[in-house]
Amino acid sequence: MSGIYIQDVSLPGEGDFELWIAVRKDGSFSYNVRGGWQDGKQKAVSVPPHGRLIDADALLKGCERVATEYATREYAFSQSAIENAPIVIPAEEDE
Repeated sequence: MSGIYIQDVSLPGEGDFELWIAVRKDGSFSYNVRGGWQDGKQKAVSVPPHGRLIDADALLKGCERVATEYATREYAFSQSAIENAPIVIPAEEDE
């Protein structure tokens, strides 16, 4: 699956209104909420085709627990593969 990602944009919550987003080729965008257009502060980015998006940090914690219990060589390979996997969508800054 591929598409676009806009960091820190939330969809409308309560109420019966629509959110319209217009994305330009350079990644800049404007959005219309309740009849007024506003420019976004960040850029939309293209998300390449990808598989599942997982929480790699949580997976590493699980691997560390298993490695501690069993001291396996496979853990070192798994840890390296997880840490060096390409980032499709970056983690939130507060994480």
